Amino acid sequence: MKTAEKAGRLFFAVLGLAGLLLLILPRVGISVDMVLSGSMEPKIRTGGLVFTDTSRKDPQIGDIITYSLNDSFVTHRVIRREGSILITKGDANDGEDLAPVSAEQVLGTVVFTIPFLGYMAAFMRRKTIWAICILMISQELIFIVQNELTERRARKKARAKI
Repeated sequence: MKTAEKAGRLFFAVLGLAGLLLLILPRVGISVDMVLSGSMEPKIRTGGLVFTDTSRKDPQIGDIITYSLNDSFVTHRVIRREGSILITKGDANDGEDLAPVSAEQVLGTVVFTIPFLGYMAAFMRRKTIWAICILMISQELIFIVQNELTERRARKKARAKI
């Protein structure tokens, strides 16, 4: 098998696995969100993916949490508690966030991040891109089947000559 073919198969296998994980994780309590700003850099880079454990809603000081603010989600670090209210701050920001965070706003605690993968996830949300990817994967599957059939015929001919 050629190196380019192996690389192509590996790429599509990883792409498929990543897609499958992004579908399964929300069902097991892990929220996956894209980072849109640089307020948490360098710890969490703009364009990264943030994985938040939605079962961990009682963060400690120093934990990074995702919380709802109006119609969006914010991912910042807890810098202190004032009773049941959390005070948060982006690592790259000079001051603490203006709005305190109540327990009801907390989506969960961030468990890990993947830098830059959010750009790919946002890109893949476009219907045209999905159509192209499905076409490419279908084409790859056709080539794999065609290659396998060709190899089988060659092996049969080689056995027949022996």
